[in-house]
Amino acid sequence: MKHTVKKLENSRVEITMVFDAEEWKKAQKNAFNKLAKDIKIDGFRPGKAPEAMLKARINPSKLYDTAINDVLPNAYSTVIREENLNPLSRPQVDVSKVSDNDLELKATVILVPEVTLKNYKNLPVKRDAVTVTDEEIQKDMDDAIKNHAELVLKEGEAALGDTVVFDFEGFVNDVAFEGGKAENYSLELGSGQFIPGFEDQMVGLKAGDTKDLHVTFPENYNAELASKPAVFKIKVHEVKGKKLPEMDENLFKDMNLKNVKTVEQFKEYTKQKLTANKQKQGDDKFYSDLLMHIAKEADIDLPHEAIHEQMHAMEEDLNNKLKQRNQTKEQYLKALGQTEQQFHDTLHQQAEDILRASLVANKIAELESIEVTEELVDFEIAKIAEQYKMEFEKVKDILKPNLARFRSDIRDRYIKEFLIKNNS
Repeated sequence: MKHTVKKLENSRVEITMVFDAEEWKKAQKNAFNKLAKDIKIDGFRPGKAPEAMLKARINPSKLYDTAINDVLPNAYSTVIREENLNPLSRPQVDVSKVSDNDLELKATVILVPEVTLKNYKNLPVKRDAVTVTDEEIQKDMDDAIKNHAELVLKEGEAALGDTVVFDFEGFVNDVAFEGGKAENYSLELGSGQFIPGFEDQMVGLKAGDTKDLHVTFPENYNAELASKPAVFKIKVHEVKGKKLPEMDENLFKDMNLKNVKTVEQFKEYTKQKLTANKQKQGDDKFYSDLLMHIAKEADIDLPHEAIHEQMHAMEEDLNNKLKQRNQTKEQYLKALGQTEQQFHDTLHQQAEDILRASLVANKIAELESIEVTEELVDFEIAKIAEQYKMEFEKVKDILKPNLARFRSDIRDRYIKEFLIKNNS
């Protein structure tokens, strides 16, 4: 394959890749073999019919597409490596010439733009103070104890915090709906697992009680049930209350707390844990604020195409999450109180902020020679192996499929540590 690189405006280049007849013929042959194995022709095993018969069943465009997808990744990577290019996003590839003997591809690539930083040390960015109140410590202790509470049968009425075992079936317009029925379901009242109003109406019920619960599905529920009134017919089998354990050495042992034997030690442990968590949250926010400050002052000619590609990726991720929640885009926007245009503008700004922050972080790594060497990777793997009492090679083998991501995470952590250290 021969290639040429032509510089364009706005940090873009056009790569032309011309494949010689021999390698293009080989790619077509590989594509044919791949497609032919799934073709069924009466009288022959799949893929075993005469070549002429198989070719007649394969769309030439599909054959070309499969062959191009076979040769493109390696060819593109070769050009990027040999020309020492630094792509910012995926290339836009067009087929400029194709036949049985010829293949020419043109790839338009957005490169990482030049980044000129101003100051990135001793910045006037305030860091939030880390404080843990007695109320927060007590709440965390109470919650930890509740997690080890024993559920015991209760003869009286159900109250918030109790667990009720019951059967239920839901109806909309007197018609049962899919997914609205269960038997011997355990629900902690006040946990918010069910739609608003459901759990509140169960307060006061006793074992053996039946009741019709009248509720309305939220606006952001799945499209079939959103905003519709419904009736759930329920029958209570059991009501269970929580029996809290004594705060003593046996409890702390069950909680796997080392060197904690007294209530005061438990309190100190909880304080240190909450402080560490808040410290991490504070570090994350401080780092984000630092990057945003540096990015706003930096000179970066960020191509619009890169921003739009980032927006597209973010929107795709959002759509997948909405699909998992059975929520429509319209319901989501309504919950946000935004119009489609407002959402688009917000997404555009977020995408630009993400890209600028990433470019700034990379530039700092370049200027400060923050690199992830093989020795550093091995060092981080050894730490994991020691933490989980595993063999080094076993951990390395587990991480191998995601080693690139592992290296990237190490690099990001070192950049973060550098910035925080030089701005505290």
